[in-house]
Amino acid sequence: MGEDVLHLRNGDLSVDVSRFGGSLLSGMYRGTPFLKPTPTAGLASRRFGAEASFPLVPYGNRIEANVFDFGSKRFSMQPNTADPCCLHGDGWLAEWEVLSQSCCNVVLGYVHHQNPSGPYAYNAVQTILLEGDALTLGLTVTNTSHDPLPFGLGFHPFFPRTPQTRLMAKARRFWTERSGHLPDAPTSIPNHLDFADARTLPPHWLNNAYDGWCGEALIDWPEHGLDLTVTTDGPFDCFMIYSPDADADFFCFEPMTHLPNAHNMPAGSGLVTLEQGRSLSGSIVLRPVVLPS
Repeated sequence: MGEDVLHLRNGDLSVDVSRFGGSLLSGMYRGTPFLKPTPTAGLASRRFGAEASFPLVPYGNRIEANVFDFGSKRFSMQPNTADPCCLHGDGWLAEWEVLSQSCCNVVLGYVHHQNPSGPYAYNAVQTILLEGDALTLGLTVTNTSHDPLPFGLGFHPFFPRTPQTRLMAKARRFWTERSGHLPDAPTSIPNHLDFADARTLPPHWLNNAYDGWCGEALIDWPEHGLDLTVTTDGPFDCFMIYSPDADADFFCFEPMTHLPNAHNMPAGSGLVTLEQGRSLSGSIVLRPVVLPS
């Protein structure tokens, strides 16, 4: 299996990678963190107490009531954390195998066998690459189930939140939140939550999905003289923003190929049907940029 934690570096850029959850434990650029290791509640079984980013596979966010209908079948699942809903799939809770590695690149693999906790069986491959000043996270899932099933991908990075942190991410639509942290209804984006132009995060709770995303985002930390661009390759039409309040030292900006609870939403919510042996792939690029003084 090799080492549990892999240290990747390319010039001024470095990350620590854990086989547990296929997660990043840190991300630094010229000595400044652009990822924020954050504990995830209810996961006492995790090898490490805090992750800075983890992959979402074979779906992201929640599945309401842990059931969904697909084709002529109803599929049931078991909760996988203290949350009553199935959360973020399996990859973030699993032990990944190191398939290859170098000083600035690692390829991780995870095989999920079908079991009584749910219908999914799949192979996942994650590539973590430092090239120049860019960190690329790539993810591929291949359906090995007998049934065609709906699949989705995503990434769940935690970013530092400072008093002046600004976010820019242009989207078409906003989803309100209902009980159980599930999306409720689509609506136009409220002015104070519209990040089409760079703005600071609100001081209150924010845990909402946006869709019709252009696939690009910018995070600005004026206190540190640092920007971070986020670009995508693949069907990342949605993102989630999770920001507890102004006292939190982190926030999450989560690129996803589908809406939360898309399993129980109408067609067009972003999940991709994969027959046995078919794959879905996507990647994001995080590029830190030092601002001129």
